[in-house]
Amino acid sequence: MPRRVITFLTICFCLFSVCTSLAQKSPVPPLKAGEKSEIFFAVEAPSSEKDEKGKPALTSLEPIAFLVDGQLRECYNFGPANSEDAVSRFVLDKLNRAYAPGNRYPVWRSGALWGEAEAVHPCMDEDLDQTGCFRLHPQGTDRTIPRSLTATSLTGKMPAASHPPLHTKASPQERALFIQSAVASYAERHIHASPQRIRVDEIWKIQLSVDDTALTGSALFQLPASKPRTYHSYRLFMVVEEKDGQYYPILTHFHKTIITLDGADNTPKPGEELDEENETDKEVFFDNFPLYANEPDVIITRHTYYEDWNYSIYRRQGKEYQLIYTGCGGGD
Repeated sequence: MPRRVITFLTICFCLFSVCTSLAQKSPVPPLKAGEKSEIFFAVEAPSSEKDEKGKPALTSLEPIAFLVDGQLRECYNFGPANSEDAVSRFVLDKLNRAYAPGNRYPVWRSGALWGEAEAVHPCMDEDLDQTGCFRLHPQGTDRTIPRSLTATSLTGKMPAASHPPLHTKASPQERALFIQSAVASYAERHIHASPQRIRVDEIWKIQLSVDDTALTGSALFQLPASKPRTYHSYRLFMVVEEKDGQYYPILTHFHKTIITLDGADNTPKPGEELDEENETDKEVFFDNFPLYANEPDVIITRHTYYEDWNYSIYRRQGKEYQLIYTGCGGGD
């Protein structure tokens, strides 16, 4: 039995990892048989040199989305004849061909070409894991592979990079500016969060076009609700852009959870993080990529839930980034 009972449960949220985003006005359709597509991959290097069997650990590639004539396609089928986690045989066959040993794909990181990924074998499993196992080949004189590297790859025609790569940890001053921006974003939604009570993970400095640098990261703020033993939990994924030494939000995405303590739970101490359990939607920065010609890079994030995950793509539209896609991924 869980320690805490989450009261804000909905069926849609529980199935969020295998559904298109509820925030989208028009759900992205799945890839269909006969459609010729490119595959947009998430690339993730292992966190250790050896796997559980003591062999050299391999890098995983899994689809973020399929592209058909520039239009995004989802991995999953939906409808009365399909379960919510159905992946079509056509998609699985396409991925198996993509993961055939010896296939090579360019690997991009931070909006610039980083190296190549060489397919070793498919490693898909019955838990909706659609990954292939690859070996990375960095380009240039530096042949080191960062542990738990996250990157992207697109089959087909090579896109054009508009800027050099930039992916560094924010300085203490930049981190403080990011937290100030988070305070302002919470305040716009009438959530009064002090900087000391906002918890942030790693903040990254990235570049999205030749002229634009930005800070990106995730924040969490929790506070008691008016109802006894009930708490609000607000997660925020945010990107703030630098202009003349000032930072302005260009992407903010909120996730709200209501948590109710059960009778066995003690009241949390100040600064203690409450467990959101199966209501959790932890959205984190994954990579940026020049998906559309003559535009700033798109921003890719990964959502992790109770036992599931999927990806979102944000595209620059005017002064801000808008969510255009959520899908693929997998889970139990």
